[in-house]
Amino acid sequence: MTDSVETIPVQYREGRASFMGMSVKVDSRVLIPRPETELLVTVAARLLSEKKWSKPFVLDVGTGSGIIPLGLMQLIDDCRIIGTDKSTEALTLARENIMHFDREDRVALFASDMFSGFNRTYEGAFNCVVSNPPYVSEKDYGQLDAWVKTEPRQALYAGAEGMDYLNIIARESGRFITTGGFVAVEVGYDQAEKVKKAFHERGFKDIAGFRDFNGYERVIVGWKRG
Repeated sequence: MTDSVETIPVQYREGRASFMGMSVKVDSRVLIPRPETELLVTVAARLLSEKKWSKPFVLDVGTGSGIIPLGLMQLIDDCRIIGTDKSTEALTLARENIMHFDREDRVALFASDMFSGFNRTYEGAFNCVVSNPPYVSEKDYGQLDAWVKTEPRQALYAGAEGMDYLNIIARESGRFITTGGFVAVEVGYDQAEKVKKAFHERGFKDIAGFRDFNGYERVIVGWKRG
């Protein structure tokens, strides 16, 4: 069945969306940017800046349209970023956005299903792993508005509890983070405690949540201490 005009988001119809003051290209290959992801970028950038790393190295898992690298570089111009996605279609669009903003010199994009594309060379390489992964549960997916369901299902749905990809990040991201670095993820409105517990079980320290404008903890951060 063809989606009616009423259910197609205006961002898809116009081919553009706003993110942190930027007009970025979007279409049905990627999620439409949300305010929660602006919070994720703002939190990650602040923590990176506070550490005063020289040219911080960041891994964005599930980059979609490339908005997280673009947002981070807007706030930290000298950071270097690798953005990955298992969708080659999403990466094609992300590359267009990165090129539009002339960030090819600091942002590299390549295909990887979560961490599967990384060999041991990258272990302990990143100051930060950041991700807005799929996190919609089976129950919540069934209750989504029609316009949300026009977005890629694989970028939204994450199993019965919405934790499939967040659990992978908790389990595997620590290998790729340097001592003293951190992981920062966007989570569902009711997932903060589950994600904190998953991070704790995998050895992350000083785990903290950051609230959105509705009062939900939507960004969770954990640190890799020595």
